[in-house]
Amino acid sequence: MELARAGEVSGDLSEHGEIWIEVGRFPGQREAEQNALVLVAAGVATRLVPSVAGIGLFVSQSDAARARTEILAYAKENAPTTTGIQLRPFRDVLDAALLYSVVLVAIHAMVNRDAFGVDWLEIGHAQASLIKSGEWWRAITALGLHADLGHLLSNIVAGGILGMLVAQIVGPGLGWFAILLGGGAGNMIVAVLAPNDHAAIGASTAVFAALGLLAALALGHQQMPWRGLRRWRPIGAAIMLLALLGVGGEHVDVGAHVAGLGAGLIGGAALFLARPFVPTKGPSQLLYGTTAVAIFALAWLLALARA
Repeated sequence: MELARAGEVSGDLSEHGEIWIEVGRFPGQREAEQNALVLVAAGVATRLVPSVAGIGLFVSQSDAARARTEILAYAKENAPTTTGIQLRPFRDVLDAALLYSVVLVAIHAMVNRDAFGVDWLEIGHAQASLIKSGEWWRAITALGLHADLGHLLSNIVAGGILGMLVAQIVGPGLGWFAILLGGGAGNMIVAVLAPNDHAAIGASTAVFAALGLLAALALGHQQMPWRGLRRWRPIGAAIMLLALLGVGGEHVDVGAHVAGLGAGLIGGAALFLARPFVPTKGPSQLLYGTTAVAIFALAWLLALARA
């Protein structure tokens, strides 16, 4: 699109002494009509005049300044979105997602076989009363437990995809560390608010924490100055996915999913705001990842100690 500058008359039209000035030139009919509709909605009369150089958009001389302002605002608002996020290569985040999957499969296998003579579900599930009484590690151990193969596979697929997306933004170590903390925080929130007999298992709380992290990071990295509700599209998309995937079906813990999403949103906002002060390169990613593994292992060691 070409926009005529102030004082530049390109192909003037005159009618009954009124001068019409070209304020824009477009290569196609559709784009020209869209911009004309913008001006009409703003109360500016328009004319479209085809030529060899494209389709000219004309307005009266008295409306020219306002028309240029409206066209520029429309073009700015509808320009392609750029996030400014430097995404890490897929190969750099795959290993951590595979480790996540292996850990969940291994724990599920031990649950089904009562490995080492331990009732893994009993010692690891997120029982609200026990968490309130001090067994905080259950908020972490419950993330590795699944009632059936379908539940396990769905969390492996969804968690792996979302985890890799988060890791591409903040790095694999920091990403999975934040997801683990978000999932644990979600279970802690539910334990505090739910009745004492409430119990839960599954990585889905961490999966929705990953979704919240991703939405908050996407919101923060937006470079386009979206106005009104359009700016909050990442959050809206996360809530829609929660409504689509996290509130229906049998044995679905809606409260845990909502709490996980909320914890992820808060964590993602904190990561975005603290990004100038949080190291994300080199050995720091290994440190974050090792810390996440250590926290998960410690939680299970404490659970086994009570077996």
